[in-house]
Amino acid sequence: KRFKMIGKYVMGDMLGEGSYAKVKEMLDTDTLCRRAVKILKKRKLRRIPNGEENVKREIQLLKRLRHKNVIELVDVMYNDEKQKMYIVMEFCVGGLQDMLESTPLKKFPEWQAHGYFRQLVDGLEYLHSHGIVHKDIKPSNLLLTLDGTLKISDLGVAEALDMFAPDDTCFTSQGSPAFQPPEIANGADKFAGFKVDVWSSGVTLFNLTTGKYPFEGDNIYRLFESIGRGDVEIPEEVTEPLSSLLQGMLQKEPGPRFTLSQIQHHPWFLRKPGRTLEEVPVPPLRGDELHRMTVLPYLFNYFYGEDESQYSTEYVTQRQLNENLKYIDYSSNGNLESAPNKSSDKKSEKKSKKPSWRRPTSCLSVKKLPSCRPS
Repeated sequence: KRFKMIGKYVMGDMLGEGSYAKVKEMLDTDTLCRRAVKILKKRKLRRIPNGEENVKREIQLLKRLRHKNVIELVDVMYNDEKQKMYIVMEFCVGGLQDMLESTPLKKFPEWQAHGYFRQLVDGLEYLHSHGIVHKDIKPSNLLLTLDGTLKISDLGVAEALDMFAPDDTCFTSQGSPAFQPPEIANGADKFAGFKVDVWSSGVTLFNLTTGKYPFEGDNIYRLFESIGRGDVEIPEEVTEPLSSLLQGMLQKEPGPRFTLSQIQHHPWFLRKPGRTLEEVPVPPLRGDELHRMTVLPYLFNYFYGEDESQYSTEYVTQRQLNENLKYIDYSSNGNLESAPNKSSDKKSEKKSKKPSWRRPTSCLSVKKLPSCRPS
């Protein structure tokens, strides 16, 4: 594994890859915190409609946001020579979409989905309070940290409303088709931005608890036709009060559709369901269920050479390493095993002025004071 540093960060293994970017783990050498970096090539960004604009918008939005349920931007670096951009964010171990795909039924237990949904609503409330419409809420954009905290990510198509705007009216949408509301599917010129996020959150909750989508189609035209009709069928296995919450969030017309405040006061939101089924874990990365830091093998290889164990639990300090090297050096010269011979030639003693090796002693010394008496 070739050791590589970008600025003050040590690069690790790849965590994921998309159409125009790849995500790697990295270690901050100042704080020793795990980070994730999104590496973008400007050449690929230019091929995507509004690619560069979306990235710049996401960076500007994340710089002003600080909330436990919104992904945190740590640093942004540019390499003009390689035409690369490095967006450093807080580290997440996985996303809800990967967790869903790792289960046979493609869904979470209701109690687990409840915990994630509460965090999603808290994060959305924060975004909306700052006049930001996400426009692309879906499981693949909801990430988890090591302690299970949900993070809303990917604000590339989000919109910041004008601070003097009278309402939350938006005019453009670039979100994922399956999570778009009927007003967008029917080609409306303008729409209420906050109600778009409520709809996509409802589709997300539907997917988390049933493993299905409320609307489907063979192609995008059939899909939008189905969404435009707005006929939602709640599966029979979904019981109250979850059923009424989904119906309220997936209302065809934006007016009667639930607001975030109504969602927060709904009985299903307020009361956590009983824990009946086993928790769905985050899928292991390359077989590592503990999600250990992938930067360590690169550091071991750089400082100590190849290691037999990829994840060795035995650590040594630089001082111990120096002492071991010194011991090996003196052993090779025979100074440890052979004692000095009295009958040896005095000239050879003068030539060998190298001091004999001795084992290191502690740097701490204890001095007994005469005035101290044992109690």
